[in-house]
Amino acid sequence: MIGYYVHHHGSGHLSRATALARVLGDDLTGLSSLARPAGWTGDWLQLPADTGPDTDEPVDPTARGALHWVPRRAAGVRARAAALSAWFERARPRVIVTDVSVEVALLARLHGIPVVVVAQPGQRDDEAHRLAYRIADRVIGFWPAGFDVLQTAEPLGGRLATVGALSRFPAAGRTGDTASETAQAPVPVPVPGEILVFSGTGGTGPGALASVVRAARAALPERRFTELVDASAAQVEATLARASLVFSHCGQNAVAEIASARVPAVLVAEERPFAEQESLAAALAASDLPVEVMTPESAEIADWTALAARLGATDGGGWEAWVDGAAAERAAQVIRDVAEDRS
Repeated sequence: MIGYYVHHHGSGHLSRATALARVLGDDLTGLSSLARPAGWTGDWLQLPADTGPDTDEPVDPTARGALHWVPRRAAGVRARAAALSAWFERARPRVIVTDVSVEVALLARLHGIPVVVVAQPGQRDDEAHRLAYRIADRVIGFWPAGFDVLQTAEPLGGRLATVGALSRFPAAGRTGDTASETAQAPVPVPVPGEILVFSGTGGTGPGALASVVRAARAALPERRFTELVDASAAQVEATLARASLVFSHCGQNAVAEIASARVPAVLVAEERPFAEQESLAAALAASDLPVEVMTPESAEIADWTALAARLGATDGGGWEAWVDGAAAERAAQVIRDVAEDRS
């Protein structure tokens, strides 16, 4: 039995868990305050939320910087830990994967259970991350080896397994189960010369990506920009497959999905905790991948005509170095190795 803790903020944690469930099968039990996702065939333990009226003004939520979210006397935090502890005793899991929670990783290890921690890009050198990485049997990074996207207080050495980026969709040229195979939603079809703006949930909003897109629109009035907002998985996959150039924020999962479609991209780092997108953007900017990393400042002085022409003529096949379609299998093997004491 393998337990996989899925953080409730954002969609990337659940996407990774779902991809790994297709490889690990019913041995994987999901642990989350999120509802069981459609198509999940294994067990799913829905946890109490760790927020509530008593955390509107949390008291010492980080335990003086040692952890990330343990507000004093919070009923949800207490109920969640109790539910997890009861499941640990009942299910006797061989390993717990946390994606992501320092507190769940620590709780599992206090129960004597080996822990695999999923790392995210960024400056993760605070005390809480240091603790999580120190107690982990293995740490999985969903990016390829050789890219400096994670900065830690202590070297992880051989415990860090960089397995490649993981997309919801099969890499171009590969086959496999995708979310689009059962979806019925219509998809927008770009016209020649159209530029896709992949802005995720809620649209571009007032952030850095919106500023870069405004500058590009002003410089390229003859080009049509289509923004993909709040789209289904089927819409995202089909639209990316037809795009010739994509503008996007530099979120880990957005980059993976662009890479799986083999589309050249203009990427923009938005402000996120722990400099998550900034760290990923810096690594991509230093690479030979088919990408141009922009800021609102550089967008104002860019030669957009030349830039769009160059990226439009670029072979997106270079993205294979980022997403080769085998990340889920590699990550699953790391987890199995820990479960079977082979790590």
